Amino acid sequence: MTEGKYYRWLLPLFACLLAACGDDEYHYPSVKLEFLTAHAGADGSLQSVLTDEGKTYRVVEDATNSVIDANSSVRIVGNYGPATASDGISGVKLYAAMRTVSPVPQPAGEFEGGVKTDPADVLSIWMGLDYLNITLNIKAQGGRHTFHFIEDKVASDVEAGHKEVYLTLYHDAAHDTGYTQRAYLSVPLRQYAAEGVEKVTVHFSLHTYSGEMKTYDFDYVPLY
Repeated sequence: MTEGKYYRWLLPLFACLLAACGDDEYHYPSVKLEFLTAHAGADGSLQSVLTDEGKTYRVVEDATNSVIDANSSVRIVGNYGPATASDGISGVKLYAAMRTVSPVPQPAGEFEGGVKTDPADVLSIWMGLDYLNITLNIKAQGGRHTFHFIEDKVASDVEAGHKEVYLTLYHDAAHDTGYTQRAYLSVPLRQYAAEGVEKVTVHFSLHTYSGEMKTYDFDYVPLY
């Protein structure tokens, strides 16, 4: 399976950033919590982050000490704030980060053992830069939930420069249930932006805890 389909919950990672951690006199810096695309240098350390507004910031300090493949990029949810490097160049400090679930969607036949569509509820969903960002509420208690994206159908209208993509959430809860927690997913869409495609309409569906099948529709306009 594609790397990144296994998700471990983000909440514990940010617990000390979002609470006082027992020190009422300490004032935490003003930070943002956002979906980002992080880029690494030759040593695998994070060198820059790209926001969904298209802004690139140099990572002047990484409190997470994250290391990924050299000269690669990864989709994350991160806490970051402004910072200045020793050479005087402005950038950001990364306080906390977690990889999102962001594998490239696969046809149903690519999933060994068949597809799983256990329920989840959408807390928020919106179009980012080359990604469809999703925050889910799931019921869990220590189990390992597996996520991916099923590519049900891709239809193209070459003359109109339009493509329609139908996706379904793959979710294997492995019989785990419990209290509500959040999962962070980011569907990559750039692979659908072939030459001549001016707009991609994305239909994203999932099964909910109420027993419904809900579908969310978004237009993705690639920036070439």
